[in-house]
Amino acid sequence: MGAIVGAVVGYLYGSRAGKDGHAELKQSWEAIRTSEEVRGMLAGGISIAGGLVQRGSQLLIDRLQGSSSSNPLRRVA
Repeated sequence: MGAIVGAVVGYLYGSRAGKDGHAELKQSWEAIRTSEEVRGMLAGGISIAGGLVQRGSQLLIDRLQGSSSSNPLRRVA
């Protein structure tokens, strides 16, 4: 995926193809943006972020309630 994005960015900055080049770039970007691979990466990232927010909020709640846990990074179920 990184190679595709790199190729698109490189084409954008290095291209001297005029309007045709920009139309092709726009078409390529649309294909990348709507790909299943990108959707899967976003879904995975959202899932990870949700878990981190849940853990962080539980740690904050524990701290505010005066939890005597010796390990503040314990796993929250």
